[in-house]
Amino acid sequence: MKVKIRYFGRFAAEIGKFYEEMEMEDDAKIRDLIEILRNKYSFLQEEIIEVSVDGKYASPDDPVAPEISVFPIISGG
Repeated sequence: MKVKIRYFGRFAAEIGKFYEEMEMEDDAKIRDLIEILRNKYSFLQEEIIEVSVDGKYASPDDPVAPEISVFPIISGG
């Protein structure tokens, strides 16, 4: 499956692009995607990575989708 990964916030700045496409297994989970990203971009090793699919937060056990958003943890008041 081809997956379009959209990066937001400082992740986009650190990676140097707003999106990329990646080929993944059809049965891949969000946890697999996060592991790939941590290996590809070393600065993500220590980061909390938030992932959303169709505008909803995704859990590590959710399947990957054709379009995924990845962003740093959001905080505020």
